Amino acid sequence: MTNSKTSQVLFLTIGNGINILINFLMLPYLVRAMSYEDYGSYGQVLIVTGFLQTIFTFNLNQVSNLYLAKYQDSIRNVFSTLMRISGLLALLSVVILFLSAPILEYSFSNPKIDNLLFLSFLFMFTQVPIPVLMSVLIFLGKAKQQTKLLIISNLIKVAFIFIAIQFYNSVEILVIGIGIAGLIQLLMFYFSIPPEVRNVNQMDKKLRKEILGTAAPLTLSSVVERSVFFIDGVMISSLLSTTDYAIYRAGAFEVPFVAGLYGSISAIVMPEVARLFMGNNKAEIIRLKKKAIIHSAFIIYPILVFLLFFSQPLVQSYLTENYAKSALVFSIFNLSLLIRINDFQDVIVIAGKTKFIFYNIVWLVILNLGLNYFFIKHFGIAGSAAAFIVFLFVFAYILAKKQSQILNCRLHDLFDVISFLKILSIAIILCCMVHLMYTFWMTNVWFLVFVSPFYLLASYLIIYKVRIIEVDLINKLVLKIPVLNKLFK
Repeated sequence: MTNSKTSQVLFLTIGNGINILINFLMLPYLVRAMSYEDYGSYGQVLIVTGFLQTIFTFNLNQVSNLYLAKYQDSIRNVFSTLMRISGLLALLSVVILFLSAPILEYSFSNPKIDNLLFLSFLFMFTQVPIPVLMSVLIFLGKAKQQTKLLIISNLIKVAFIFIAIQFYNSVEILVIGIGIAGLIQLLMFYFSIPPEVRNVNQMDKKLRKEILGTAAPLTLSSVVERSVFFIDGVMISSLLSTTDYAIYRAGAFEVPFVAGLYGSISAIVMPEVARLFMGNNKAEIIRLKKKAIIHSAFIIYPILVFLLFFSQPLVQSYLTENYAKSALVFSIFNLSLLIRINDFQDVIVIAGKTKFIFYNIVWLVILNLGLNYFFIKHFGIAGSAAAFIVFLFVFAYILAKKQSQILNCRLHDLFDVISFLKILSIAIILCCMVHLMYTFWMTNVWFLVFVSPFYLLASYLIIYKVRIIEVDLINKLVLKIPVLNKLFK
């Protein structure tokens, strides 16, 4: 990667990490301040609105870049058409939310959810156009401004949540508050679009048809994939209880910064992959993707190993002893980080094989439905997390095989399994040493908090020194953090 791309990766990663961290730090407050029923109900609202957002955003945030680039001479017209489409879809999402509320009350076995869904209409409406505005800002070279606005608006959201819980102890006011915060965020993003682009006065019917035709296959795949999370929530709530769902949801999260790392790398690599594919330079695509994958594993795997070793004390301290059972869910759920090192869909989408993604995800979701029922019945909430991991790994394998076929290569040309195992081995050995100190010397969670940066630094330094990975990208990143220069020489 060039220095410019390296800077973008670093900036997007840090920015995304901060935003995820804001929400991450709110979780221990919410689980302490809210009852199981209220926290579970709030989680159910987020599941429903998140699922509807996946449907009605219609992947416009992805295809917007394509059409903004294709019609740069009429970018104002493209923006207006995108905004009008997303506005209409946002209104439709609210209508569907209202119509589905009574059904969802029965599905979740929760009498509170009906009223909460009605109160979340403003939040639902704002969540459809916001991703499109964010994509437009990045396309216009305003990634830094977009990240700042996202951080500010998320802090406003946190303030509304705190006021609703701390002063009113009301999940209803909480839902209204996040709706107001969403509206503020929407207006901030909209008025950050340059005046020469900002326009909602026209709808190009021909362009609308073209945009929707491109977005439809991707949307179907996203909707079906997102339904996995919806299935988890419904089945746990109906087969077990809202309390069990609250415990499950508290543990079913990926850690800040880590989960979004490959997304940041992919956002920079994807355009280059597209250019190379159009030029039929598959060998360079293989080299580029392999390099991005191994660098992602270099950063993610040591963090994953530490979390797996110490999930119980970390989660229990983070969420209180009432959520001790969430630790096992957390451990199982974060096995997903093993494959969060690659964009498994990029080459397939660029090659125009989106139907392949859709067909496979449909039968896998049906498989996940059966696995969820069986595993929840036999293993409780941990079973649902296990079903999700099985679904995710099978889906990733199928997509990886298809990628290798398109690129005319073998899986190990993209995935250096030997290097993965070396990275994991180094991390496990170091974690065993930390675990011995924790067990026999200082059984305190603050010891883990204190020692974790030293463990990570030692892991990265050893992996770097034994040349398991190519060092050029690491060298470029280190140059931007002077404190690390001497260590990584």
